[in-house]
Amino acid sequence: MTDHKDHKLRQYEHLISISRDLASTLDLESLLKKIVDVAAELSGSEAASILLYDEANQQLFFQTATNTEKEPKLMGIVVPTDSIAGWVALNRLPVIVADVHQDNRFFNQVEKDLNYPTRSILAIPLIVKEKLIGVLEVLNKKSGTYSSEDEEILMILGAQAAIAIENTRLFQQPDLISELVHEIRTPLTSINTISYLLQQSVMECEERDRLAQIIQAETQRLSRMTTQFLDLSRLESGRTGFNRVRFSLPELLRECAQSVQPEAKKYGIQLTLEFPEITFEIDADRDKIKQVILNLLSNAVKYNRENGRIILHSHYDENWVVISVKDDGMGIPEEEIPRMFRKFFRSGHTEGKKPGTGLGLSICKRIVEGHGGKISVNSCLGEGSTFTVQLPR
Repeated sequence: MTDHKDHKLRQYEHLISISRDLASTLDLESLLKKIVDVAAELSGSEAASILLYDEANQQLFFQTATNTEKEPKLMGIVVPTDSIAGWVALNRLPVIVADVHQDNRFFNQVEKDLNYPTRSILAIPLIVKEKLIGVLEVLNKKSGTYSSEDEEILMILGAQAAIAIENTRLFQQPDLISELVHEIRTPLTSINTISYLLQQSVMECEERDRLAQIIQAETQRLSRMTTQFLDLSRLESGRTGFNRVRFSLPELLRECAQSVQPEAKKYGIQLTLEFPEITFEIDADRDKIKQVILNLLSNAVKYNRENGRIILHSHYDENWVVISVKDDGMGIPEEEIPRMFRKFFRSGHTEGKKPGTGLGLSICKRIVEGHGGKISVNSCLGEGSTFTVQLPR
């Protein structure tokens, strides 16, 4: 009995130390990794994972796990509301399932996709100020079965973890907001100046029409910027889940090519598709991957030269699918290449000449990395650029 009390006391002391560590971690990815590692350790489990709740879409999705090898395949998978984690989120109560295969709520897609046998689960809700943050799960008790004590210690950890996650998200917001405010000053200043000029009665009708067109263009730019900013904000704070499905990549590539073809044709740009005739499939969020490819193709048209060329290429092996968009347009100065995926960054030799928000590539990077992939660019000024996306097969 004394040994048991001593063990419990050590656990509580460990939790106090952990809570301090969590509170001082302001990078969301690092924070979530610490939480799952500690949860597995405290509960004596083989593995642990965190599912975050996307309030806007009312979805629960995997964000991180202790198994780093399998994590890229797991990240972003949306779980149904009638799953074990879904039940915990909906009822805001912990649950212990001694044998998951005897429970109708068990979501076996993860077990199949990751080839990771699951025996038992202890899941708890992550809640702060009555707001659902997500669900913390531990899997496969190494010795014996999950107990009420395991549940209690995990609930204490979960309470600290939920506060730390929310604080990290709030910490990230001021920088994002200040960046957005800085960026919207320019179009707002233009609109304000033009509004003043339009009030002058001496202005000719032709001049008024031209200024009205500028206002419309600047307003559309502001609308795009705020929409993309919200997308990026949700991706960076881990509030966006990926609705993974199995789909034909060549079919999606053709669909994207058809979407940008009219704009390319207007400038005499030739768009060529290069990928195997055999249909091959990937597991990913189809809409999000489409967003990435359309962004890269649209940029290839926008920053190309008249009568230029774009090549949309794809190939694959056992582990990776590679998609590249190559153009022979303006190209990017060598010193600017490392900054191409930063928020609001626009190349100095195109800014003011081509419309844009400087957020599209940042969003692409977040989506690709959220799928466990990579995005890169090779470019030569005056000769063109190649953007390459690698996604796990």
